[in-house]
Amino acid sequence: MHSSDICEALALFQELPSDTESIVSDESSDTEEYSLSEIIESHSNDGSIHDEESDANDINMPGPSQPIMIRWEKRGKIQKTIPNFDSETGPSDEVMNMDDQSPVAIFLALFSVQLMESIVFQSNLYATQSGKNLSPLTLEELILFLAINLTMGVKRLPSYRDYWSTSDILHDPYVSSLMPVKRFAWILGNLHLNDNTLMKKKGDKDFDKLYKLRPLITHLSEKFLSVLRPSKHQAVDESMVKFKGRSSLKQYMPKKPIKRGYKIWMRCNENGFASQFQIYTGKTSDVEKSLGERVVRDLTQPIYGKNHILYMDNFISSYNLYRYLETQKIFSCGTVNMSRKNLPKLTDDKNLTRGEFDWAVSDENVTCIKWKDKRCVSVLSCLPDCTDTVIIKRKERNGDIIDVQCPKAVSDYNKNMGFVDHFDHLKSLYEIDRKSRKWWHRLFFHFLDMTVINAYILHNMLPNINADIKNVKTFRMEVIRSLVVMGKEGTSKKRKLSSPVQMKAHKFSVPGDVRLANAQHLPVRSTSKRCAVCSTKRETQKNPMDVSNM
Repeated sequence: MHSSDICEALALFQELPSDTESIVSDESSDTEEYSLSEIIESHSNDGSIHDEESDANDINMPGPSQPIMIRWEKRGKIQKTIPNFDSETGPSDEVMNMDDQSPVAIFLALFSVQLMESIVFQSNLYATQSGKNLSPLTLEELILFLAINLTMGVKRLPSYRDYWSTSDILHDPYVSSLMPVKRFAWILGNLHLNDNTLMKKKGDKDFDKLYKLRPLITHLSEKFLSVLRPSKHQAVDESMVKFKGRSSLKQYMPKKPIKRGYKIWMRCNENGFASQFQIYTGKTSDVEKSLGERVVRDLTQPIYGKNHILYMDNFISSYNLYRYLETQKIFSCGTVNMSRKNLPKLTDDKNLTRGEFDWAVSDENVTCIKWKDKRCVSVLSCLPDCTDTVIIKRKERNGDIIDVQCPKAVSDYNKNMGFVDHFDHLKSLYEIDRKSRKWWHRLFFHFLDMTVINAYILHNMLPNINADIKNVKTFRMEVIRSLVVMGKEGTSKKRKLSSPVQMKAHKFSVPGDVRLANAQHLPVRSTSKRCAVCSTKRETQKNPMDVSNM
């Protein structure tokens, strides 16, 4: 190699940025930009960029949803418009044309009688396959079973057997009058949704971790989509179902209020209606890349091409996802982790004071904003007015209320991101919270509660609603009352459940501290044996009481 070639190579090497230098210049100017393709071309023959701090998965590779070149620049005004949202919203014609729009009718439109009949068949099949004593389950009994469980969400006791307890403190006359405890326990133990003999074994390519719940998941997914036309603003977030047992589906999230349980991805409407959901089943054999992007694409596919605005948090947000959704006419906004690929370098956190923000716009009109409140918040947005400012109120430590400048993107995110949290709040008020040895029982009763909440939200959107139904509790009680009537009408001839079930007489008993409180102690239920208190050496006293006559 000639000396001139060596000099040219050294000069080229000195022009390359180091690992600690930013691709974007720190100088503030209106033409501040960089081109990814120019940097790739200026490197070695293989065209790769090596950064010790970046993950191997963050290397930019050309793809159908990943741009080859991205330019970020700071501009005064974003030149962008989005189409108007002109789709119909609210309950579908299927619901609006219902002759009966009572709470139980809305509930049965989601949790249909056909689904209940399938549960009855599968439960009887499971009991037959198990070789247990079979007294076939009927549809009416299942309806009463569901009504009792919904009642247990309003009137909570430590164990389901406490509702039939002989103790005056725990005994519930309403629940115990609907069904004997042994029958309730039999239904709970034999409840089934799918045929176990057809379930694929673990390791099979068609193995489904949610096989036991698959008919219910499929049914509710179709019903939730068909009964409501989504509003303009939508939110995708994760929801947790509390579960501490043993299951490969269980997740541990230390920063969540519910730290252990099943994670469910949800897309919710502005009023909290859960339009779509997807249960996270854990890691597969192959490491899944871009989990958040895949989940959002699955949950938003039914609303492609309708100009919706979607909000999501920093676990899901990425530049490639926002660009892909915009090609499907869904415009996104949400917090973002600035360590994600294809994002610019903005002003350091320490150089921003409260109320200040910095931003950059890509050549594809995606805006990245960093705003300083008590801490810095980074937002990625495809909306045109995201850098406009609004005034928000903040409380100081001394109690003073001050005005703080805030980008509109952050304000819109805080206003619209809580749709899933609103649903979780409504569900948590009177949910069925009971331990179970079967892992899928938790999810079954979760979806039963979810159906009640969706039916409540749907009922409130109807033009002619019952004014007496003011909250979730009254709505739930109306559903319970109607289900009990339906169940009793079908079973009154067989089990005569229209009249209260006769409970066994309370056996006479006296607590030990009461029995020994006075000088004349009360007798203890026992056989005719020597009394240790009354007997003396000269005279033995025995208990002549007959237990059968007590």
